[in-house]
Amino acid sequence: MFKYLFILLCVAAIAASAYIIDAKSPDFSPGERISARSYKFYALGTIEGATPDVQLRPEIRGRVVKTPVVIGQLVEPGDVLLSLDDQRQKQLVSASQASLALAQAQLERLINGAKPSERAEAKALLDAKVARLEQAKRTWMRVQKLHQEAAVTQQEAENEQSSVQALTAEVAAAQARVEQLESPPRADEIREAQARVAAAQAELELAVLESEQCRLKAPARGRILDVDVEPGEIIGPDSFTPAIVLADVERMRVRAYVEEIDAPRLRIGMPAEITADGLPDHVALGRIEFISPRMTPKQLTSEQPNELYDTKVREVLIDVLDPSRLIVGLRVDVILYEEDSTEGMEIGSRLMSARDGASR
Repeated sequence: MFKYLFILLCVAAIAASAYIIDAKSPDFSPGERISARSYKFYALGTIEGATPDVQLRPEIRGRVVKTPVVIGQLVEPGDVLLSLDDQRQKQLVSASQASLALAQAQLERLINGAKPSERAEAKALLDAKVARLEQAKRTWMRVQKLHQEAAVTQQEAENEQSSVQALTAEVAAAQARVEQLESPPRADEIREAQARVAAAQAELELAVLESEQCRLKAPARGRILDVDVEPGEIIGPDSFTPAIVLADVERMRVRAYVEEIDAPRLRIGMPAEITADGLPDHVALGRIEFISPRMTPKQLTSEQPNELYDTKVREVLIDVLDPSRLIVGLRVDVILYEEDSTEGMEIGSRLMSARDGASR
């Protein structure tokens, strides 16, 4: 009799344990349809900003000199988040600016041509050499007559002839110099000078770009989630941890994962209720705004005893109407409703009313 009594007590204990476990378990689990009649189902998700966390690193390697932002600060596009030492880059910019100014001056001088004073000087030198040549020619003619009369030596006659030839060459050179100063620049000379200007301009732009890269700027409006750098540290684009983490948290959304048993029934615009263990009295509303076109292995789990792990999930993004109490990275439970169900129509109406009120 004691044997039967012991067995009866064991059965009662097992039944009591099963009741307690069932009472503590949630009313639903991943992949389990809550109600076949109302067509609602459950998914796990996490809160993120309107954009996923943006991990920012400087584009060049350098030493940090300033971090003007703090965690939680709201920044606008273009705000400086971090500054590197830029002394070398500043010197490169100055040198490039000087090279550009020199190339532009050379081009301008080529186009403008010689100064009036230079042209006048060249013309005066030409006139002087022409006068000397005329004088030499007259002397040479007299020497020729004297040489025929044997009044001068052969050497004197040859000296006067050489003088005429030399002055003739000098006059030709002076004439060429005048023509050079008075003629416009050739097309190939202008193209060469313009190419030097373009090369100097490109060098300056590269120097300015490298100088700008010493300042890490916000790519979009958002809130600083993490600052993992201190002045004096050397960081770069290959640093293991990002210097700044930024996200747009003015709008919130849920990245949720629906198991394959319910994945085919997902539709854009389906209403959703979002809850979190840390907010038992708060239910946020939202709608599906994106549905992944493929299934992926399950990574986020609820750790419930009856959960299926060897399954695939479909990713969805849910736009949250009132994110005021939600935190980026918070794990949440999502209940999705088909739009034509009673609950779905009720939540859809509440969403429309809330959006209309917000727009006013």
